Amino acid sequence: MLFTYAVNVPWMDDTDAFPDFLGRFLEAKSFDERLWLMFKPNNEHRIVYAKLVNLLHYGVTGTLNMRTLTIISNITLLGMLWIFWRVIKEQKLSAYYFLPVPLLLLHPQYYLTSIWTITGFQYQPVVFFGLLGVYLLSKNTDWTFLGAAFAVFFDSFTMSNGLFYWIVGMMILALQGRYKMLGIWAIFTVATFMLYFYKFDNQANDQGFDYFFKNPHESFFGFFTHLGGSLDFQTLSPILLRSIVPTIFGFFLIFISIWWIFLKEMALYEDFSVGEYWAKLQKKFNAEPSNYIILGCFLFLVINAVVIAILRPRFGYFVMIVGNYKIYPATMLVVIYLMLLTGWLKFNKNIDNFKWILIVSIVFYVFSYLKFLPEVHERRKDLLTRIFNQEHNQIGLGPILGSDFDRYVQVALGRLIPNGIYQYPQTIFKDSEKEILSELPDNQPIKVNVLKKDNEIFIVNQDLKIGLGINDGTYLILKSSKRTYLIYQKRSVPEFFKSGIEMQIPPQYLVPDTYQIGIFSVNGNEKKIFNANQSVEVNY
Repeated sequence: MLFTYAVNVPWMDDTDAFPDFLGRFLEAKSFDERLWLMFKPNNEHRIVYAKLVNLLHYGVTGTLNMRTLTIISNITLLGMLWIFWRVIKEQKLSAYYFLPVPLLLLHPQYYLTSIWTITGFQYQPVVFFGLLGVYLLSKNTDWTFLGAAFAVFFDSFTMSNGLFYWIVGMMILALQGRYKMLGIWAIFTVATFMLYFYKFDNQANDQGFDYFFKNPHESFFGFFTHLGGSLDFQTLSPILLRSIVPTIFGFFLIFISIWWIFLKEMALYEDFSVGEYWAKLQKKFNAEPSNYIILGCFLFLVINAVVIAILRPRFGYFVMIVGNYKIYPATMLVVIYLMLLTGWLKFNKNIDNFKWILIVSIVFYVFSYLKFLPEVHERRKDLLTRIFNQEHNQIGLGPILGSDFDRYVQVALGRLIPNGIYQYPQTIFKDSEKEILSELPDNQPIKVNVLKKDNEIFIVNQDLKIGLGINDGTYLILKSSKRTYLIYQKRSVPEFFKSGIEMQIPPQYLVPDTYQIGIFSVNGNEKKIFNANQSVEVNY
Protein backbone atom coordinates (compact mmCIF):
# COMPACT_ATOMS: atom_id res chain seq x y z
CA MET A 1 0.00 0.00 0.00
CA LEU A 2 2.76 2.45 0.89
CA PHE A 3 4.63 2.15 -2.39
CA THR A 4 1.41 2.50 -4.37
CA TYR A 5 -0.27 5.37 -2.56
CA ALA A 6 2.50 7.51 -1.03
CA VAL A 7 2.91 10.67 -3.14
CA ASN A 8 5.42 13.48 -3.32
CA VAL A 9 2.94 16.10 -2.09
CA PRO A 10 3.44 18.19 1.08
CA TRP A 11 -0.13 18.33 2.39
CA MET A 12 -1.30 20.87 5.01
CA ASP A 13 0.81 20.39 8.20
CA ASP A 14 3.58 18.83 6.12
CA THR A 15 4.50 22.33 4.94
CA ASP A 16 5.72 23.50 8.32
CA ALA A 17 7.86 20.47 9.15
CA PHE A 18 9.35 19.72 5.74
CA PRO A 19 9.58 22.35 2.96
CA ASP A 20 9.42 25.39 5.25
CA PHE A 21 11.77 23.94 7.87
CA LEU A 22 14.28 22.70 5.28
CA GLY A 23 14.31 25.99 3.39
CA ARG A 24 14.75 28.06 6.54
CA PHE A 25 17.41 25.70 7.91
CA LEU A 26 19.46 25.93 4.71
CA GLU A 27 19.21 29.73 4.73
CA ALA A 28 20.05 30.07 8.45
CA LYS A 29 23.19 32.10 9.13
CA SER A 30 24.15 30.73 12.55
CA PHE A 31 24.20 27.59 14.64
CA ASP A 32 21.83 29.18 17.18
CA GLU A 33 19.27 29.85 14.47
CA ARG A 34 19.46 26.27 13.20
CA LEU A 35 19.14 24.92 16.75
CA TRP A 36 16.07 27.10 17.32
CA LEU A 37 14.50 25.83 14.07
CA MET A 38 15.16 22.24 15.13
CA PHE A 39 13.41 22.58 18.50
CA LYS A 40 10.80 25.19 17.58
CA PRO A 41 7.29 23.85 18.26
CA ASN A 42 5.20 22.97 15.21
CA ASN A 43 1.57 23.42 16.18
CA GLU A 44 1.46 21.73 19.62
CA HIS A 45 4.56 19.55 19.36
CA ARG A 46 8.32 19.64 19.12
CA ILE A 47 9.08 17.23 16.26
CA VAL A 48 12.84 16.81 16.29
CA TYR A 49 12.73 13.27 14.87
CA ALA A 50 10.85 14.38 11.75
CA LYS A 51 13.25 17.27 11.20
CA LEU A 52 16.34 15.10 11.69
CA VAL A 53 15.15 12.58 9.09
CA ASN A 54 14.26 15.46 6.76
CA LEU A 55 17.83 16.78 7.04
CA LEU A 56 19.36 13.32 6.70
CA HIS A 57 17.33 12.66 3.56
CA TYR A 58 18.41 16.01 2.13
CA GLY A 59 22.04 15.31 3.04
CA VAL A 60 21.95 12.02 1.12
CA THR A 61 19.83 13.04 -1.89
CA GLY A 62 20.01 16.83 -2.04
CA THR A 63 16.23 16.89 -2.41
CA LEU A 64 12.95 16.98 -0.55
CA ASN A 65 10.82 14.01 -1.60
CA MET A 66 7.66 13.57 0.42
CA ARG A 67 6.96 10.11 -1.01
CA THR A 68 10.31 8.76 0.17
CA LEU A 69 9.92 10.39 3.56
CA THR A 70 6.42 8.93 3.94
CA ILE A 71 7.76 5.43 3.31
CA ILE A 72 10.63 6.00 5.77
CA SER A 73 8.17 7.18 8.43
CA ASN A 74 6.64 3.71 8.57
CA ILE A 75 9.88 1.98 9.57
CA THR A 76 8.93 2.39 13.23
CA LEU A 77 5.97 0.05 12.63
CA LEU A 78 8.52 -2.70 12.03
CA GLY A 79 10.18 -1.72 15.29
CA MET A 80 6.86 -2.10 17.10
CA LEU A 81 6.39 -5.55 15.57
CA TRP A 82 9.87 -6.54 16.73
CA ILE A 83 9.14 -5.51 20.33
CA PHE A 84 5.82 -7.38 20.34
CA TRP A 85 7.68 -10.39 18.92
CA ARG A 86 10.05 -10.21 21.90
CA VAL A 87 7.06 -10.81 24.21
CA ILE A 88 6.26 -14.03 22.36
CA LYS A 89 9.89 -15.13 22.28
CA GLU A 90 10.78 -14.27 25.88
CA GLN A 91 7.73 -16.10 27.19
CA LYS A 92 8.84 -19.14 25.16
CA LEU A 93 5.60 -19.32 23.21
CA SER A 94 5.24 -20.89 19.79
CA ALA A 95 5.85 -18.51 16.87
CA TYR A 96 2.35 -19.06 15.48
CA TYR A 97 0.97 -17.07 18.44
CA PHE A 98 2.52 -14.02 16.78
CA LEU A 99 0.29 -14.32 13.69
CA PRO A 100 -2.58 -12.11 14.95
CA VAL A 101 -0.19 -9.25 15.79
CA PRO A 102 0.54 -8.00 12.23
CA LEU A 103 -3.07 -8.62 11.27
CA LEU A 104 -4.28 -6.36 14.09
CA LEU A 105 -1.60 -3.71 13.56
CA LEU A 106 -0.78 -3.43 9.84
CA HIS A 107 -3.89 -2.24 8.02
CA PRO A 108 -5.16 0.99 6.42
CA GLN A 109 -7.48 2.14 9.22
CA TYR A 110 -4.86 4.72 10.19
CA TYR A 111 -3.92 5.71 6.64
CA LEU A 112 -3.94 9.35 7.75
CA THR A 113 -0.83 8.37 9.67
CA SER A 114 0.80 5.79 7.43
CA ILE A 115 0.55 7.81 4.19
CA TRP A 116 0.60 11.36 5.60
CA THR A 117 4.21 12.32 6.18
CA ILE A 118 3.95 14.61 9.21
CA THR A 119 1.68 12.29 11.22
CA GLY A 120 3.78 9.30 10.13
CA PHE A 121 6.76 10.91 11.85
CA GLN A 122 4.75 11.54 15.03
CA TYR A 123 2.07 9.02 15.96
CA GLN A 124 3.86 5.82 14.98
CA PRO A 125 7.34 6.78 16.26
CA VAL A 126 5.96 8.09 19.56
CA VAL A 127 4.60 4.62 20.29
CA PHE A 128 7.77 2.85 19.15
CA PHE A 129 10.52 4.90 20.83
CA GLY A 130 8.66 4.92 24.13
CA LEU A 131 7.97 1.21 23.82
CA LEU A 132 11.67 0.69 23.18
CA GLY A 133 12.35 2.50 26.46
CA VAL A 134 9.90 0.20 28.25
CA TYR A 135 11.55 -2.85 26.70
CA LEU A 136 14.96 -1.66 27.94
CA LEU A 137 13.58 -0.98 31.42
CA SER A 138 12.22 -4.53 31.54
CA LYS A 139 15.80 -5.81 31.27
CA ASN A 140 16.51 -4.43 34.76
CA THR A 141 20.16 -3.41 34.34
CA ASP A 142 21.95 -0.09 34.84
CA TRP A 143 22.99 0.13 31.19
CA THR A 144 19.51 -0.59 29.85
CA PHE A 145 18.17 1.98 32.34
CA LEU A 146 20.35 4.62 30.68
CA GLY A 147 19.25 3.39 27.23
CA ALA A 148 15.61 3.61 28.31
CA ALA A 149 16.07 7.16 29.61
CA PHE A 150 17.63 8.22 26.30
CA ALA A 151 14.88 6.50 24.26
CA VAL A 152 12.11 8.21 26.24
CA PHE A 153 13.93 11.56 26.12
CA PHE A 154 14.18 11.28 22.34
CA ASP A 155 10.56 10.16 22.22
CA SER A 156 9.51 13.27 24.11
CA PHE A 157 10.86 15.39 21.26
CA THR A 158 9.25 13.21 18.62
CA MET A 159 5.93 14.65 19.78
CA SER A 160 4.64 15.81 23.14
CA ASN A 161 2.73 12.56 23.81
CA GLY A 162 6.11 10.91 24.32
CA LEU A 163 6.28 12.68 27.68
CA PHE A 164 3.68 10.22 28.96
CA TYR A 165 6.28 7.44 28.87
CA TRP A 166 8.13 9.14 31.74
CA ILE A 167 5.09 8.44 33.90
CA VAL A 168 4.96 4.88 32.57
CA GLY A 169 8.62 4.43 33.46
CA MET A 170 7.98 5.51 37.06
CA MET A 171 5.28 2.88 37.44
CA ILE A 172 7.50 0.15 36.02
CA LEU A 173 10.48 1.06 38.22
CA ALA A 174 8.21 1.08 41.28
CA LEU A 175 6.95 -2.41 40.41
CA GLN A 176 10.53 -3.56 39.93
CA GLY A 177 11.38 -2.22 43.40
CA ARG A 178 14.21 -0.10 41.93
CA TYR A 179 13.55 2.91 44.11
CA LYS A 180 16.98 4.49 43.70
CA MET A 181 16.58 4.34 39.93
CA LEU A 182 13.04 5.65 40.33
CA GLY A 183 14.45 8.76 42.02
CA ILE A 184 16.94 9.28 39.19
CA TRP A 185 14.17 8.72 36.63
CA ALA A 186 12.03 11.34 38.42
CA ILE A 187 14.88 13.85 38.10
CA PHE A 188 15.16 13.09 34.37
CA THR A 189 11.38 13.47 34.11
CA VAL A 190 11.30 16.92 35.70
CA ALA A 191 14.28 18.09 33.63
CA THR A 192 12.70 16.89 30.38
CA PHE A 193 9.34 18.51 31.14
CA MET A 194 11.03 21.81 32.01
CA LEU A 195 13.10 21.72 28.82
CA TYR A 196 10.15 20.73 26.66
CA PHE A 197 7.82 23.46 27.93
CA TYR A 198 10.45 26.21 27.92
CA LYS A 199 8.89 29.11 25.98
CA PHE A 200 6.01 26.85 24.93
CA ASP A 201 2.56 28.28 24.18
CA ASN A 202 -0.13 26.34 26.10
CA GLN A 203 -3.08 28.52 25.08
CA ALA A 204 -4.69 25.75 23.01
CA ASN A 205 -4.61 23.35 25.97
CA ASP A 206 -6.23 25.98 28.20
CA GLN A 207 -9.14 26.13 25.75
CA GLY A 208 -9.39 22.33 25.90
CA PHE A 209 -9.68 22.39 29.70
CA ASP A 210 -12.34 25.10 29.55
CA TYR A 211 -14.43 22.90 27.25
CA PHE A 212 -13.85 19.84 29.45
CA PHE A 213 -15.19 21.53 32.59
CA LYS A 214 -18.34 22.47 30.70
CA ASN A 215 -18.80 19.06 29.03
CA PRO A 216 -17.18 16.36 31.22
CA HIS A 217 -19.53 13.66 29.90
CA GLU A 218 -17.99 13.96 26.43
CA SER A 219 -14.55 13.26 27.88
CA PHE A 220 -15.80 10.28 29.90
CA PHE A 221 -17.36 8.54 26.91
CA GLY A 222 -14.69 9.87 24.56
CA PHE A 223 -12.04 7.92 26.46
CA PHE A 224 -13.76 4.61 25.65
CA THR A 225 -14.75 5.67 22.13
CA HIS A 226 -11.13 6.42 21.32
CA LEU A 227 -9.72 3.17 22.71
CA GLY A 228 -12.37 1.16 20.85
CA GLY A 229 -11.83 3.06 17.62
CA SER A 230 -10.68 -0.02 15.70
CA LEU A 231 -14.34 -0.96 15.29
CA ASP A 232 -15.18 2.39 13.71
CA PHE A 233 -16.51 1.08 10.40
CA GLN A 234 -19.55 3.39 10.11
CA THR A 235 -17.53 6.42 9.11
CA LEU A 236 -20.32 7.96 7.00
CA SER A 237 -22.92 7.79 9.78
CA PRO A 238 -23.81 10.66 12.15
CA ILE A 239 -21.29 10.81 14.97
CA LEU A 240 -23.72 9.59 17.66
CA LEU A 241 -24.55 6.42 15.73
CA ARG A 242 -20.98 6.03 14.53
CA SER A 243 -19.52 6.10 18.04
CA ILE A 244 -21.82 3.53 19.69
CA VAL A 245 -19.89 0.38 18.71
CA PRO A 246 -16.39 1.83 19.40
CA THR A 247 -17.56 3.07 22.82
CA ILE A 248 -18.99 -0.31 23.86
CA PHE A 249 -15.87 -2.03 22.55
CA GLY A 250 -13.71 0.42 24.52
CA PHE A 251 -15.48 -0.60 27.75
CA PHE A 252 -14.85 -4.25 26.86
CA LEU A 253 -11.13 -3.67 26.26
CA ILE A 254 -10.72 -1.86 29.57
CA PHE A 255 -12.48 -4.73 31.36
CA ILE A 256 -10.00 -7.24 29.90
CA SER A 257 -7.06 -5.07 30.90
CA ILE A 258 -8.36 -4.70 34.47
CA TRP A 259 -8.71 -8.48 34.66
CA TRP A 260 -5.15 -9.01 33.38
CA ILE A 261 -3.49 -6.42 35.62
CA PHE A 262 -5.52 -6.68 38.81
CA LEU A 263 -8.20 -9.34 39.06
CA LYS A 264 -6.02 -12.35 38.20
CA GLU A 265 -4.03 -11.71 41.36
CA MET A 266 -7.05 -11.52 43.65
CA ALA A 267 -8.58 -14.54 45.35
CA LEU A 268 -12.27 -14.54 46.19
CA TYR A 269 -13.20 -14.31 49.90
CA GLU A 270 -9.64 -13.32 50.78
CA ASP A 271 -9.02 -10.37 53.08
CA PHE A 272 -7.60 -7.55 50.99
CA SER A 273 -4.29 -5.98 51.98
CA VAL A 274 -2.69 -3.24 49.89
CA GLY A 275 0.82 -4.33 50.91
CA GLU A 276 0.22 -7.98 50.12
CA TYR A 277 -1.49 -7.14 46.87
CA TRP A 278 1.38 -4.86 45.80
CA ALA A 279 3.82 -7.69 46.56
CA LYS A 280 1.76 -10.03 44.37
CA LEU A 281 1.85 -7.57 41.49
CA GLN A 282 5.61 -7.17 41.84
CA LYS A 283 6.05 -10.93 41.90
CA LYS A 284 3.85 -11.35 38.82
CA PHE A 285 5.72 -8.86 36.66
CA ASN A 286 9.23 -9.59 37.91
CA ALA A 287 8.74 -13.30 37.32
CA GLU A 288 7.97 -12.58 33.65
CA PRO A 289 9.69 -9.25 32.79
CA SER A 290 8.32 -9.19 29.24
CA ASN A 291 4.91 -8.49 30.81
CA TYR A 292 6.28 -5.02 31.49
CA ILE A 293 6.20 -4.41 27.71
CA ILE A 294 2.48 -5.17 27.65
CA LEU A 295 1.83 -3.13 30.79
CA GLY A 296 3.95 -0.18 29.64
CA CYS A 297 2.28 0.04 26.25
CA PHE A 298 -1.15 -0.23 27.87
CA LEU A 299 -0.39 2.52 30.39
CA PHE A 300 0.83 4.84 27.64
CA LEU A 301 -2.31 4.25 25.56
CA VAL A 302 -4.55 4.88 28.57
CA ILE A 303 -2.78 8.10 29.60
CA ASN A 304 -2.81 9.21 25.97
CA ALA A 305 -6.54 8.44 25.69
CA VAL A 306 -7.27 10.43 28.86
CA VAL A 307 -5.46 13.48 27.48
CA ILE A 308 -7.15 13.19 24.08
CA ALA A 309 -10.56 12.77 25.74
CA ILE A 310 -10.01 15.91 27.86
CA LEU A 311 -8.35 18.26 25.37
CA ARG A 312 -9.79 17.31 21.99
CA PRO A 313 -13.63 17.20 22.20
CA ARG A 314 -13.73 20.98 21.72
CA PHE A 315 -12.99 20.34 18.04
CA GLY A 316 -15.92 17.93 17.79
CA TYR A 317 -16.59 14.46 19.16
CA PHE A 318 -15.51 12.89 15.85
CA VAL A 319 -11.89 13.62 16.83
CA MET A 320 -12.06 10.71 19.28
CA ILE A 321 -12.01 8.38 16.25
CA VAL A 322 -10.35 10.60 13.64
CA GLY A 323 -8.18 8.68 11.17
CA ASN A 324 -4.77 9.99 12.22
CA TYR A 325 -5.38 8.86 15.82
CA LYS A 326 -6.27 5.29 14.88
CA ILE A 327 -2.76 3.94 15.31
CA TYR A 328 -3.52 4.09 19.04
CA PRO A 329 -6.64 1.85 19.07
CA ALA A 330 -4.86 -0.45 16.59
CA THR A 331 -1.98 -0.80 19.07
CA MET A 332 -4.53 -1.28 21.85
CA LEU A 333 -5.90 -4.32 20.01
CA VAL A 334 -2.43 -5.86 19.96
CA VAL A 335 -1.94 -5.13 23.67
CA ILE A 336 -5.28 -6.73 24.58
CA TYR A 337 -4.43 -9.78 22.47
CA LEU A 338 -1.09 -10.14 24.28
CA MET A 339 -2.93 -9.87 27.60
CA LEU A 340 -5.26 -12.69 26.56
CA LEU A 341 -2.29 -14.68 25.29
CA THR A 342 -0.14 -14.36 28.41
CA GLY A 343 -2.99 -14.50 30.91
CA TRP A 344 -5.23 -17.16 29.37
CA LEU A 345 -4.17 -18.87 26.14
CA LYS A 346 -0.72 -19.61 27.50
CA PHE A 347 -2.25 -21.77 30.23
CA ASN A 348 -5.11 -23.15 28.16
CA LYS A 349 -4.29 -26.33 26.29
CA ASN A 350 -7.22 -25.97 23.86
CA ILE A 351 -5.70 -24.65 20.62
CA ASP A 352 -9.21 -23.99 19.27
CA ASN A 353 -9.43 -20.81 21.35
CA PHE A 354 -6.39 -19.42 19.58
CA LYS A 355 -7.78 -20.48 16.20
CA TRP A 356 -10.91 -18.45 16.84
CA ILE A 357 -8.83 -15.39 17.75
CA LEU A 358 -6.78 -15.87 14.60
CA ILE A 359 -9.94 -16.14 12.46
CA VAL A 360 -11.36 -12.98 14.04
CA SER A 361 -8.04 -11.21 13.37
CA ILE A 362 -8.13 -12.25 9.70
CA VAL A 363 -11.74 -11.08 9.34
CA PHE A 364 -10.86 -7.76 10.99
CA TYR A 365 -7.85 -7.35 8.66
CA VAL A 366 -9.89 -8.08 5.53
CA PHE A 367 -12.75 -5.79 6.54
CA SER A 368 -10.28 -3.01 7.35
CA TYR A 369 -8.88 -3.21 3.83
CA LEU A 370 -12.31 -3.43 2.22
CA LYS A 371 -13.52 -0.38 4.12
CA PHE A 372 -10.50 1.91 4.16
CA LEU A 373 -8.42 1.05 1.07
CA PRO A 374 -10.98 2.78 -1.22
CA GLU A 375 -10.52 5.95 0.85
CA VAL A 376 -6.75 5.67 0.40
CA HIS A 377 -7.32 5.12 -3.32
CA GLU A 378 -9.39 8.29 -3.65
CA ARG A 379 -7.17 10.44 -1.45
CA ARG A 380 -4.23 9.92 -3.81
CA LYS A 381 -6.15 11.29 -6.80
CA ASP A 382 -7.35 14.29 -4.81
CA LEU A 383 -3.80 15.14 -3.70
CA LEU A 384 -2.43 14.85 -7.24
CA THR A 385 -5.02 17.28 -8.61
CA ARG A 386 -4.16 19.67 -5.80
CA ILE A 387 -0.45 19.59 -6.58
CA PHE A 388 -1.31 20.23 -10.26
CA ASN A 389 -3.23 23.33 -9.18
CA GLN A 390 -0.41 24.40 -6.88
CA GLU A 391 2.04 24.24 -9.76
CA HIS A 392 -0.15 26.09 -12.26
CA ASN A 393 -2.28 28.34 -10.05
CA GLN A 394 -0.34 28.65 -6.79
CA ILE A 395 -3.31 27.20 -4.91
CA GLY A 396 -4.07 23.62 -3.91
CA LEU A 397 -2.00 22.81 -0.84
CA GLY A 398 -3.38 25.86 0.93
CA PRO A 399 -7.11 25.20 0.67
CA ILE A 400 -8.42 28.80 1.00
CA LEU A 401 -7.45 31.29 -1.68
CA GLY A 402 -5.61 34.31 -0.31
CA SER A 403 -5.38 32.96 3.24
CA ASP A 404 -2.26 33.32 5.36
CA PHE A 405 -1.65 29.59 4.95
CA ASP A 406 -2.00 29.88 1.17
CA ARG A 407 0.74 32.50 1.09
CA TYR A 408 2.81 30.50 3.57
CA VAL A 409 2.79 27.46 1.26
CA GLN A 410 3.85 29.57 -1.70
CA VAL A 411 6.77 31.07 0.21
CA ALA A 412 7.89 27.69 1.62
CA LEU A 413 7.91 25.97 -1.78
CA GLY A 414 9.39 29.08 -3.37
CA ARG A 415 12.58 28.58 -1.39
CA LEU A 416 13.08 25.04 -2.73
CA ILE A 417 11.68 24.83 -6.28
CA PRO A 418 14.00 27.32 -8.05
CA ASN A 419 17.11 25.38 -7.00
CA GLY A 420 15.60 21.95 -7.68
CA ILE A 421 15.40 20.78 -4.05
CA TYR A 422 11.69 20.12 -4.48
CA GLN A 423 10.25 19.13 -7.85
CA TYR A 424 6.59 18.66 -8.65
CA PRO A 425 5.83 14.93 -9.04
CA GLN A 426 5.46 13.15 -12.35
CA THR A 427 1.78 12.20 -12.54
CA ILE A 428 -0.84 11.27 -15.10
CA PHE A 429 -1.75 14.96 -15.20
CA LYS A 430 1.86 15.87 -15.88
CA ASP A 431 1.88 13.38 -18.74
CA SER A 432 -1.24 15.03 -20.20
CA GLU A 433 -0.30 18.55 -19.17
CA LYS A 434 -0.17 19.98 -22.69
CA GLU A 435 -3.66 18.71 -23.54
CA ILE A 436 -5.17 19.82 -20.22
CA LEU A 437 -3.74 23.34 -20.50
CA SER A 438 -4.73 23.73 -24.18
CA GLU A 439 -8.09 24.93 -25.47
CA LEU A 440 -10.92 22.45 -24.92
CA PRO A 441 -11.48 20.32 -28.06
CA ASP A 442 -14.48 21.02 -30.29
CA ASN A 443 -14.84 17.40 -31.40
CA GLN A 444 -15.42 15.84 -27.96
CA PRO A 445 -18.71 17.29 -26.63
CA ILE A 446 -20.30 16.20 -23.37
CA LYS A 447 -23.50 17.21 -21.64
CA VAL A 448 -23.35 18.53 -18.07
CA ASN A 449 -25.77 20.42 -15.86
CA VAL A 450 -24.73 23.30 -13.65
CA LEU A 451 -26.69 23.28 -10.38
CA LYS A 452 -26.62 25.91 -7.67
CA LYS A 453 -27.67 24.89 -4.17
CA ASP A 454 -27.37 27.26 -1.21
CA ASN A 455 -24.60 29.28 -2.87
CA GLU A 456 -22.74 26.10 -3.81
CA ILE A 457 -22.08 25.13 -7.42
CA PHE A 458 -22.25 21.53 -8.68
CA ILE A 459 -21.36 20.11 -12.06
CA VAL A 460 -23.49 17.04 -12.87
CA ASN A 461 -23.21 14.35 -15.54
CA GLN A 462 -25.19 11.10 -15.57
CA ASP A 463 -23.41 9.15 -18.32
CA LEU A 464 -19.67 8.81 -17.76
CA LYS A 465 -18.49 5.42 -16.58
CA ILE A 466 -15.56 5.40 -14.18
CA GLY A 467 -13.20 2.47 -13.69
CA LEU A 468 -11.46 1.26 -10.55
CA GLY A 469 -7.83 1.75 -11.64
CA ILE A 470 -5.38 3.77 -9.64
CA ASN A 471 -5.80 6.85 -11.86
CA ASP A 472 -9.32 6.15 -13.11
CA GLY A 473 -11.66 9.03 -12.51
CA THR A 474 -13.57 11.97 -13.88
CA TYR A 475 -11.67 15.18 -13.31
CA LEU A 476 -13.36 18.53 -13.76
CA ILE A 477 -11.49 21.08 -15.89
CA LEU A 478 -12.32 24.73 -15.24
CA LYS A 479 -10.63 27.03 -17.73
CA SER A 480 -10.59 30.84 -17.84
CA SER A 481 -8.54 33.09 -20.11
CA LYS A 482 -5.68 32.99 -17.60
CA ARG A 483 -6.01 29.81 -15.53
CA THR A 484 -6.79 26.11 -15.75
CA TYR A 485 -7.89 24.19 -12.66
CA LEU A 486 -8.38 20.47 -12.10
CA ILE A 487 -10.96 19.42 -9.52
CA TYR A 488 -11.55 15.91 -8.20
CA GLN A 489 -14.24 14.84 -5.77
CA LYS A 490 -13.47 11.72 -3.78
CA ARG A 491 -15.96 8.90 -4.16
CA SER A 492 -17.42 6.71 -1.43
CA VAL A 493 -17.59 2.94 -1.95
CA PRO A 494 -21.23 2.92 -3.23
CA GLU A 495 -20.29 5.56 -5.81
CA PHE A 496 -17.63 3.27 -7.27
CA PHE A 497 -20.38 1.32 -9.00
CA LYS A 498 -22.42 4.24 -10.34
CA SER A 499 -22.12 6.13 -13.60
CA GLY A 500 -21.81 9.87 -13.78
CA ILE A 501 -20.62 12.57 -11.39
CA GLU A 502 -21.95 15.28 -9.11
CA MET A 503 -18.93 17.42 -8.36
CA GLN A 504 -18.84 20.53 -6.21
CA ILE A 505 -16.64 23.46 -7.14
CA PRO A 506 -14.75 24.09 -3.87
CA PRO A 507 -15.50 27.46 -2.25
CA GLN A 508 -12.69 30.03 -1.88
CA TYR A 509 -10.43 27.93 -4.09
CA LEU A 510 -10.64 29.52 -7.54
CA VAL A 511 -9.85 33.10 -8.52
CA PRO A 512 -13.26 34.68 -9.25
CA ASP A 513 -13.87 34.52 -13.00
CA THR A 514 -15.97 32.91 -15.72
CA TYR A 515 -14.76 29.39 -16.50
CA GLN A 516 -15.34 27.04 -19.41
CA ILE A 517 -16.28 23.55 -18.28
CA GLY A 518 -14.41 20.48 -19.47
CA ILE A 519 -13.94 16.90 -18.31
CA PHE A 520 -10.71 14.91 -18.20
CA SER A 521 -11.75 11.27 -18.17
CA VAL A 522 -9.31 8.48 -17.32
CA ASN A 523 -10.36 4.86 -17.69
CA GLY A 524 -7.43 2.47 -17.76
CA ASN A 525 -5.10 3.50 -20.58
CA GLU A 526 -7.82 5.57 -22.23
CA LYS A 527 -7.63 9.33 -21.56
CA LYS A 528 -10.12 11.77 -23.06
CA ILE A 529 -10.82 15.48 -22.70
CA PHE A 530 -14.43 16.54 -23.24
CA ASN A 531 -15.86 20.00 -23.87
CA ALA A 532 -19.17 20.78 -22.17
CA ASN A 533 -19.63 23.92 -24.28
CA GLN A 534 -20.84 25.66 -21.15
CA SER A 535 -19.38 28.14 -18.74
CA VAL A 536 -19.87 28.87 -15.07
CA GLU A 537 -19.26 32.03 -13.11
CA VAL A 538 -17.35 31.40 -9.90
CA ASN A 539 -17.35 34.14 -7.31
CA TYR A 540 -17.45 32.50 -3.88
